[in-house]
Amino acid sequence: MKPAENIEKLIKNLDLDIDTNAKAEQKILNELIEAHEKSKKMKSAFIELTIRRKIMNNRITKFAAAAVVLAAVVLSITIFDNTVQEAYAIEQSIKASHTVETLHIRLYRSSEAVANGQYDEAYVKYDPSGKLESARMEFAQSSDSPETIVWSNNVAKVWKHSKKSVLVTREPKMAREMEEMAVQLDPKRTLQNLYEMQQKGEQDVKITEPEEEGDLITIEVVHDKGRDVFYVDPESKLLVRFEKQILNGQDYVVTNAMEISGYNEPIDENVFTLGDLPKDVFVLDQVNQEIGLAQGNLSDDEIVAEVATQFFQALIDEDYAKAGLLMEGLPPERIKTMFHIVKFVRIVSIGKVVPHSDPLTRGLSIPCEIEMEHAETGERMTDTSNVGIRKVQGRPDRWTIFSGF
Repeated sequence: MKPAENIEKLIKNLDLDIDTNAKAEQKILNELIEAHEKSKKMKSAFIELTIRRKIMNNRITKFAAAAVVLAAVVLSITIFDNTVQEAYAIEQSIKASHTVETLHIRLYRSSEAVANGQYDEAYVKYDPSGKLESARMEFAQSSDSPETIVWSNNVAKVWKHSKKSVLVTREPKMAREMEEMAVQLDPKRTLQNLYEMQQKGEQDVKITEPEEEGDLITIEVVHDKGRDVFYVDPESKLLVRFEKQILNGQDYVVTNAMEISGYNEPIDENVFTLGDLPKDVFVLDQVNQEIGLAQGNLSDDEIVAEVATQFFQALIDEDYAKAGLLMEGLPPERIKTMFHIVKFVRIVSIGKVVPHSDPLTRGLSIPCEIEMEHAETGERMTDTSNVGIRKVQGRPDRWTIFSGF
């Protein structure tokens, strides 16, 4: 099984030939057209699968994990089958899902999640050209807290429920990963990869036509760690279910799952907004206001010192709006609440810039000694904070405070 990290490379390197005789091809084409007309009647589908890779503890990686899940499964197998009947089922499905406008997806990350009905959820909308237009991701199974991401007009809003914060950003890396997600979640890509690998021929595949009304077409691939089973609705020809299973004694156990419903069903535009947030949630808006301080001709060390100096001077002046802009766009009332117990009097010293203690932040750190006065007792004191400062996401020409308090 190829690691999930190689998915993009594998997709780009796929160059497989498809060959059919003219008579069989015409028969398939006629039935594909009929299947396409029926596809819009499809109400819901259930797909189960697994992601065999490490999921990083940041919102971008977790988002990308859900984005590549279908391709990860298909690219982890190769199958062998040459009969017209079996190729016919897959080709029918490719045609039926040729134009996907909207999807509703539920993702179960473990066998326990499958058993307990715990899932992450996504609504996806494509524009007429097949590019991502809008999306909503609900990460109920997030390791730290539930998380909601909405994406529209190239702007992402990330709501960390337990932290009671929303980040509004137009970060380029997230934009790229969102576009990749739109491609990977499109079922026709999964089916096309499945069909092409069928032609390559390295493992056995068994395709079973339904025997009774209500049964599904099944495409089963057995490998050394278990089996993968694709299910196709016989009327709509849409891929409606996938199971990734492992052997547990004599029985197969589903390890992960995905449900798909709402093929081309309208989605209320309100789904792609966060709506009315709770009153205790604060918003870090990095799109509709200038965050941080422009670097200009200053060196990295100079701009870090300047950001720290202007931030503490803003606190001394009780200019909470300016201080908030220098601290990732925090609203003024949030800044005032953070420091309500003290009154900033003067900057004693600004120290030497050093790398931040956590290299994953990609930031720098600077010690700042500040004289303060207790708001209630009037007692004077000095305190040194190691302030973390880095480039604004998506704006490498600007720097902002992100830690130290």
